[in-house]
Amino acid sequence: MTATVPRLTSASPRTTRRTHPGVAPIVVGLLGFVTSLIGITSTSIWYDEAATITSSTRSWPQLAEMLGTVDAVHGAYYAVMHVVFEVVGYSPLALRLPSAIAVGLTAAAVVLFARQFGRPRLGVIAAAVFLLLPRTTWMATEGRSYAITALLAILVTMALAHAVHAKTRRSWVVYGILVVLSCTVFIYLALVIVAHAVAMAAHSQARRWFIASGAAAVVLLPFALLVISESGQVSWLGVPKLQQVLLAQWFYTSIPFAVVGWALVIAGSIFLTRSPGFSIGRLVVPIIILPTALLVAVSFAMPLYTPRYLSMCLPFVAIAAAAVLDRLRPTVRVVAVLALLLALAVPQAIEQRQPEARDDAAWPQVAAFIAADRGDAAVAIIYGPVYGHPTATARVMAYAYPEAFANTVDATIVTPAAESGRLWETTAPLSSTLDRLDNVEVTYLITSTSRDLRSQTTATMLLDGWHVASTASFTHVNVIRYERALP
Repeated sequence: MTATVPRLTSASPRTTRRTHPGVAPIVVGLLGFVTSLIGITSTSIWYDEAATITSSTRSWPQLAEMLGTVDAVHGAYYAVMHVVFEVVGYSPLALRLPSAIAVGLTAAAVVLFARQFGRPRLGVIAAAVFLLLPRTTWMATEGRSYAITALLAILVTMALAHAVHAKTRRSWVVYGILVVLSCTVFIYLALVIVAHAVAMAAHSQARRWFIASGAAAVVLLPFALLVISESGQVSWLGVPKLQQVLLAQWFYTSIPFAVVGWALVIAGSIFLTRSPGFSIGRLVVPIIILPTALLVAVSFAMPLYTPRYLSMCLPFVAIAAAAVLDRLRPTVRVVAVLALLLALAVPQAIEQRQPEARDDAAWPQVAAFIAADRGDAAVAIIYGPVYGHPTATARVMAYAYPEAFANTVDATIVTPAAESGRLWETTAPLSSTLDRLDNVEVTYLITSTSRDLRSQTTATMLLDGWHVASTASFTHVNVIRYERALP
């Protein structure tokens, strides 16, 4: 009789290695954070980020006063950034670091979200796609709330999936709380909740969703009314253009990535909708379609659309695109497609990190020039218009790069921004404030090329005994140095 040797099966502990469930989300989260740090301060701060700075660096009472008249829609974000600046101080890195952190956390959340539906492989692939999307690489280095809105969108959707699966009152309460928190940070996240309504239609727990979301809506009503009352601040937005929706919204300026990306998203959405029951596709596809469709439709009557507002949909765009890759076998084919996306993403990421990539702003160059040129002289600054933004002045450069403008006299300021109850400071004509220049040796005019104040300012300065000592030009900015005329 011969003895039989037991065969090791695939379930044997000697042949099966189980990776800890926390490894994948931690790895992709760290990857997202670390890659977001690359070149994070290489690009000039621009107008929108200056709004974050001037809002978040004022006192709590001053911030509350401002939000009563403007920018309440960003109030919660400003509060977060206020805390950040109080803890670590203001710097361009501190301004943009929360966005890099949010991108990493969102990538990790994408993995966890897919696991809720038993799709761990899909989650890892989707996290990789998310990190490569051109709009993701943009928002990772942007000192605004867009990366945080993407994180909140995936978190509130995870809470909905958990509530549906758990079927407990507590889980629905958590969902309602997250709805309130999300919409307070960015009111446009209400469009994600509308997409949730479609996902929950005819579901056995639709009634619980209606109660939770309805209670959240009641809590949010005063805030929503305040935001609506301030809607005039976005009157500059025009009618949405097809190029904005198909390209800029999720793919920034990369046409090749947009072509490949849309092909993957459309095909993946079809695959996802084929799954029966309360599947991941039932949540993902409405969030891809409805927020954009509703916002575009409304914007033909009341302008509310700009591509970056839909950054909140990026995790779901990535999941749909990844659904195509998840069907590929063996894994080497998935790696090949991700390598293609990486090749398409890298040029866009490099372009986004060029010094003047945002709004053609050359603010660091201007600040560096002032810092080097002023020497030890007593200096005053005349802040003229800033290119492309009629409600602000070139003082935005001083908010962004304060070291270069330290210990200078503001020649025309009347009320500092923090004390104005508004986003920006108020000013007076130079002709009425010339006495502020009595004790300075050098005065600089910083003015835009589009609304150039050099001629009229120079005429006023000449009458007061000053002469032009030198001029310098930067992208959309002219700088003139005035000195006292010799007797």
